[in-house]
Amino acid sequence: MNQVNEIVSGIAAAVEEQSSTTAEIADNVSQASAGIREVTENVAKNSTTADQVGRDITDVSTTSGEIAHNSTLVEENAVTLSKLAEDLTSAVGRFQI
Repeated sequence: MNQVNEIVSGIAAAVEEQSSTTAEIADNVSQASAGIREVTENVAKNSTTADQVGRDITDVSTTSGEIAHNSTLVEENAVTLSKLAEDLTSAVGRFQI
């Protein structure tokens, strides 16, 4: 009977140790899952930010093109205005008394 009690006690101790180890493994898996979830959220945020940066770069590029085009128009208008000023000066010079 003592021998049976010793065996049962040994089995109970082994089961208790197995339960403790299983609980520790479950806790580690839970922590790893939380870490993976956080990494996934960070990747999603970075992806969203990268998309926004891409759109901003496109907007800057478009605006730069518009500025370059408008600068060309201003330069062309300045040349035209300069020519008109020369013509006006010449016309006024002809009417001097």
